Amino acid sequence: MASGVDRISALPEDVLHHVLRLLPAQEVVRSCVLARCWRGVWRSVPALRFTGTKGWDSADRFVQFVDHLLHLRCAGGVDAPLDSCDFDFDSDGFMQLPANEQHASRWICEAVSQVRAFRIRVVEEQEPSPLADDLRLVSQHITTIELIGIALSDIVADFSGCPALVQLNMEDCDVFVKQISSPSLKHLRIARCYLSEYFRILISVPTLVSLELIECHRGRIPLLGSFPRLDRAIVVLNEDCSDQCSQDRFDDCSAEGETCDGCYYYYGDPEYPESGPFCDRNNSIFLKGLSEATYLELSADYDVVRFSLHF
Repeated sequence: MASGVDRISALPEDVLHHVLRLLPAQEVVRSCVLARCWRGVWRSVPALRFTGTKGWDSADRFVQFVDHLLHLRCAGGVDAPLDSCDFDFDSDGFMQLPANEQHASRWICEAVSQVRAFRIRVVEEQEPSPLADDLRLVSQHITTIELIGIALSDIVADFSGCPALVQLNMEDCDVFVKQISSPSLKHLRIARCYLSEYFRILISVPTLVSLELIECHRGRIPLLGSFPRLDRAIVVLNEDCSDQCSQDRFDDCSAEGETCDGCYYYYGDPEYPESGPFCDRNNSIFLKGLSEATYLELSADYDVVRFSLHF
């Protein structure tokens, strides 16, 4: 202001924190040079946002900054609690290098152990970025996880080490896992993800209240465990779904000759249990899991196989 009055510094601390949590982490730290009263404000901001390597001299400098700041905030370097952490790699190429994927896996582990909400978003032209195969998420505090553009392993998809987890959102991810499990999860959203064409994911979440399965690419429809608390389910199956009969039948495909791949893998192969349980063709293992929902929206492309179920 022309009067020279510093009105921003006079704002309440919670308002300053709300403003600073919207900025990238490096800009939050730089605020310490604004004035004497700002020197320690960045240490108590309850959120961290890392926006990739854009604006940095090199990826190494970015890695050093994230390593140091996470260690300071997560390893007891400051007393202020950290509420959320957000990584946003938007077409900067950082996650295309295996070494950086290892860095990201380490950061995820460190941040998830301390925060209540975690989000990572990777936007690259290549396939979703893999995380370390041995990455296991363990936290007594985290309630919300959002994964965008990530390739999950079976270990990552085991959320038994996060007993407070309530909400899980996965978008544009490779979800080639055998099972998604959690003892506490209430809200699960899987949107535009790639699933396996050769086996089905078992969703084993008995506490689930809401489920969204939206336009997954390729892959088989998941197996659903018992959801006694399921209140709301929205399922959209598009033309990419692998559960399609090439002979445009589902009542008795084998009557036309050899069973097509779409029906064969739907029923399961008793000789190969890893492909999924062998199922009665007149009993939909998918809809049976949804039948406990109070509110259900189910839509499918006309080529997707028909289901038989008596509610």
